[in-house]
Amino acid sequence: MQINAANLFLLDRADQSKTNGIFTGYARANNQRLAQLFDRTINKGIDEVQRGQAVQQATGLNPPLVTTISPTRPKVLTFEDSAFLKNYRNNMLDLQTAAARVRARDVGEAIPVAMSADPNVAEARGRMANAADRYEVTVEQLASGQVSQSAPLSAQDPLPTASGSLKLETGKGKFSFFMTGAGMENNREMLENFAAKLNSQDTGVTAKVTEEAGKVSLRLENSAGEKGSFSVSGTLAKRLDIQETQAAGEQEAVYTVKKNGGEAEKHTSEQNTVELDRGITLKLKGEGTTQVTAAKDVLEGVAEKLDLLVDRFNSTREFLSRSGENRQGVQNQLRRMAKPPIEEKSMSLIGVTPQKDGSYSFDREAFLSQARRTPDLVSSIAEDFSKGIQNIAQRGMRESSGSLVGPVEYGRRMTENQQNPVNVLSTYSKNGVYNLMNLYAAGVLMNLNA
Repeated sequence: MQINAANLFLLDRADQSKTNGIFTGYARANNQRLAQLFDRTINKGIDEVQRGQAVQQATGLNPPLVTTISPTRPKVLTFEDSAFLKNYRNNMLDLQTAAARVRARDVGEAIPVAMSADPNVAEARGRMANAADRYEVTVEQLASGQVSQSAPLSAQDPLPTASGSLKLETGKGKFSFFMTGAGMENNREMLENFAAKLNSQDTGVTAKVTEEAGKVSLRLENSAGEKGSFSVSGTLAKRLDIQETQAAGEQEAVYTVKKNGGEAEKHTSEQNTVELDRGITLKLKGEGTTQVTAAKDVLEGVAEKLDLLVDRFNSTREFLSRSGENRQGVQNQLRRMAKPPIEEKSMSLIGVTPQKDGSYSFDREAFLSQARRTPDLVSSIAEDFSKGIQNIAQRGMRESSGSLVGPVEYGRRMTENQQNPVNVLSTYSKNGVYNLMNLYAAGVLMNLNA
C-alpha cells in the first residue's frame, strides 16, 4: 500500500487526536487561519528592506511559521470621519433626550407652551420664554397660493359627459387621474365627484367646487402662502378649460401683533407660517383676532413634546440618510429607524403617521382630540412610543466607531465569510470545523483502502 507524505501526516494527526481530544481539527483550523492572517495582513505594505530587518519566528504553530512582523499603528480617523462621529453621537443623544421629555410628569408646568385661543385664526407652536407673556394677533389677509380654475358650467345641466385624463405635477411628484361624468345627475355632481377623486391622494393640491349665479367651476389650489406652483394637463383639463387664475405668492399675508398690551406692530409675509417671537411660530389660518398665551393644560405640553420628538426623529433620519450611504453602522441604524416603535394603529391614536420616506408626521389637533376623550390611553401610547424611539437611539449608540466609518462592502464580506458553511477556515462556523474534521477522516479512510 502506497502512502504519501501528506497521508502519513494525516495518520499521525489521527493518532494525536486520541490524546488531544476532539479539538484537534479546531486547533488546526485556527493555526491555518492565523498563518494566513500573518501572511496577508501583517506584511502588507512592508518593503523588502523592512522585511529583512524585522524577521521573527511565530511560535505556537505546527509547523512553525517564519514571517515578518512590523509595528502596527491603529487607523487614524480623517477629519470628516471624526466630525461625523461627533455629529452622530450628538444626534443620538438629542433623540434620547427628546424621547425622555415626553414622559416628564411636569412637562406642562416646567415648559410654558404657546397656545392660541382661536386656532381658526392662527395656530401657535413653541415655548414661551415667559409664562406671563400675552400676545394679541390680528390677521387682516392671508398669503395666497396658486389657483387654477375651470370654465363655469351650468350647475343643473343633466347627463354630463365630460371625461378624460387629468395630470398634476406638484412639489410632491407627478399624479395621473382618469375621470368620467357618465352616470352623473348634473354638472355639479360631476365636478364634486372629480374634486373628491383628486383629494383622495396627497398631491399637495386641494380641489373644491365653487358656485356662483347657477354656474359651477372646479377650483384647484396649493397650500396658501407656500412657495412653488403646480401644472395641470391632460384631455380632461382641456375639455374643462382649466387655467391659472392666480400665481403663487401674488398676495402677501398681513397681520398685526400687540405684546403685553403694548403698541401694535404691523407685519407682512410671503408665507402664512411666521415667527411671533423667539421660539414661537404662528400658522395663519383665517381673518380675525386671537390671543396667544402660555398653555395651562398638561396635554398641550405633551403635544408640544411629541411634536418636537417627531421633528428630532425626522432630522436625525435625514442626517443619517445624507451622510451614511457607504457606512455599515449607519445603514444598521437606518434599518432600525425604519421599523415603527409601536403598532401603526396605536400611533394613529396619538396623531403620529408614518410617511413613505420613513419619516413621521404629527397631527396636533388629532392628538388633542383623542386625548380629551381617553387621556389615560393616549398617555400610555405616547409613553410607549417615546420609549421605543429612545430604545432605537440607545441601540444606535452601541454601534462601534469602526462600523460607523467602515464601508458597507467590508461589513457584508465579513458577515458572508463568517456565516459561509463551506468555508472550512471559518472560526465562527461550526459547520466549517466539522467539514475540516470530515476531510481528515476521509483522507485516512482513502489511505486504508488504497
